[in-house]
Amino acid sequence: MLTLKRFFIADVTLLTACLATIWLSIERPASLALSAGMAGLFNAPYEPASASEAVPAVKETTPTIGPSDSKAPISVETSKPRATKRRLSSKVLVPGGPDTIPYLSFDPSMLKAMFEQANYLRRSDVPKTGASGISKEEMLRTVELLQNVQLLDPTVMLTTFDFYGINTDLHNNRVRMTGYYTPVIKASRVRTSEYTVPMLRRPESNVPPAELIEEGALEGRGLELAWLRSKKELANAQLQGNCLVEFPDGQRQHFGFGGSVKRSKGGKGKYVFFTPVDNEVLGCGFFPLTAGYSVAVDPRFIPIGSTLLAELPNIDANGKLLGYTYRIIFAQDRGGAILTTKRMDLYSGVGQIGLQEARKINRYGRLWLMLPKER
Repeated sequence: MLTLKRFFIADVTLLTACLATIWLSIERPASLALSAGMAGLFNAPYEPASASEAVPAVKETTPTIGPSDSKAPISVETSKPRATKRRLSSKVLVPGGPDTIPYLSFDPSMLKAMFEQANYLRRSDVPKTGASGISKEEMLRTVELLQNVQLLDPTVMLTTFDFYGINTDLHNNRVRMTGYYTPVIKASRVRTSEYTVPMLRRPESNVPPAELIEEGALEGRGLELAWLRSKKELANAQLQGNCLVEFPDGQRQHFGFGGSVKRSKGGKGKYVFFTPVDNEVLGCGFFPLTAGYSVAVDPRFIPIGSTLLAELPNIDANGKLLGYTYRIIFAQDRGGAILTTKRMDLYSGVGQIGLQEARKINRYGRLWLMLPKER
């Protein structure tokens, strides 16, 4: 009996030793690797990070959308959520989103507007901090997050973005929603008996007040870009801030906003100059506008490059309000008549179709700024 007990104890001891050996062979390398990593972490010299390097970057493959190839993925740098609390103007931005967010979807026009927005925000000449404390970094991150989302369902929207209502001091912070478009205007390169009204570029110096320009103060200085048939057509082009001129030989030329000058003695209104632009209508002279998604704002309050959720009024052909449509839009232009947060102007397209779309928007709605979710 004693002999059996000794054999049993010996077997147990041997089994325990074997198990310990196996455990050490598995755990020891992992623990050594962990120890080495921690040693490197704590022994590494401390170097203060710059503002742009405060959050470590993570490589992600983001589907970046372009007009020519909407499916070609490229690798971009995206950053983790900010560690510091953002400081935004409480006079302009009110934390909180809409009461309800419906399902939203991408379409080719939205993808094009996102592509142009990201390209603009990656430019080195864009200020790091825009109006109301909104940073270029966060505006770009917002677009990158949108590019990663395949379906904009309410849950994804609320867990990915923070929303800030645009304060307008109107009831429920409503915003006057209007539309603008690119009129197509027949014109001549030279003055004729039919085409007598000049479309002017801004002189480099000695700019008289608006009322004197309208009386002909700039005649003879070689500033004429084209000649139009009526002052009404010129006024419409100045109101829209751009136009597409069609010459008698069939050639067309885009003209964009080229500056303005006020009237003297506090008079209302401005005289708008023009400048030749590329084949596409350019917002602020920087990047092409996209019908239905590019919006003109007052950049003193909402910086160019901002992403917004809009509650757009839906109006029928008789001017009756049918309801509201939610859409993500992009601040890509400024307008001479957009002087506060109380109004925004949605670009609606070219010619008669653009005019018809612009007429559907003239009502009140609401706007929310979108930024990456703060953790």
